[in-house]
Amino acid sequence: MTPPEQAHLQITPTLAIGMVIVTGVVLGGMDATAKFLAIEVPVLMVLWGRYFFHTVITFTVYAGRRRSLEFLRARRPGLQFIRAASLFGATSFMYVAITHMQLADASAIQFLAPVILTALSGLFLGEHVGPRRIAAVIFAFIGVLLIARPGSGVLGWYALMPLVTAVLLGIYMMMTRIIRTKDNPDSTTFYSTALGALVLTVLVPFHWQALTPFEWMLMTTMGAAGAAGHYMLVKAFHSAEASMLAPFTYSQVVAAIIWGFLIFGDIPSVWTFAGTAVIIGSGLYVWYRESRLPKETS
Repeated sequence: MTPPEQAHLQITPTLAIGMVIVTGVVLGGMDATAKFLAIEVPVLMVLWGRYFFHTVITFTVYAGRRRSLEFLRARRPGLQFIRAASLFGATSFMYVAITHMQLADASAIQFLAPVILTALSGLFLGEHVGPRRIAAVIFAFIGVLLIARPGSGVLGWYALMPLVTAVLLGIYMMMTRIIRTKDNPDSTTFYSTALGALVLTVLVPFHWQALTPFEWMLMTTMGAAGAAGHYMLVKAFHSAEASMLAPFTYSQVVAAIIWGFLIFGDIPSVWTFAGTAVIIGSGLYVWYRESRLPKETS
């Protein structure tokens, strides 16, 4: 008979899908909280709160669960550094972007990342990228142009920031793919935010301003949301096939639209919906091709 603890930890594919959707809502809410805080608090302090509390929570959970600090020992520190730096850069550009853009616009553009990963995998990992997936990359960038509408004066240069975020997230995903067989998963998860927390803790005193109790609560909530979201995502992708879960990661774009409307009264334009549909469609096609590739080659 299965012990109650093991039964409780068993995650079915349906539950894994639910966890991915909830993660999208949680991470979308985290970005909305960052945008709200940045109205009164310097962006660098907002970044610090997101990274510092995320790292503290992760450290506390891992150290308490394992009763050791073995997870601090990285076998490939160089690769961990590149991966963590990519995520830190991506978050930094994204948080600056959302202070000048609607959440929906910035979130849609950053979801170019899976498509960019396809291009990077062909360039740096030697993976075969056929004409269909190249076409998907091109169409995804057309989606960005629909949202940004260069020359319209609506978003201007700020639209480049989530685009840089997408490129850095593509690098982050590529490094994750490289490092997953070379280092401890717990080390990889911890160091994802530890580098950013360390750098920001050094810089934040020069940008510090007094926070209200409510702002401290929001900063802590951001870190907790980041830790919970990434934990659920890792658990979900360890419990079900990536090809099945990947389409549901786009729930974060939908969540960004809803959070933006509820908190800031943002109503996305027709161009935003059109561009978002093109980007999501391109990403789904890339995942569809990747999920079929093993079957076609077997």
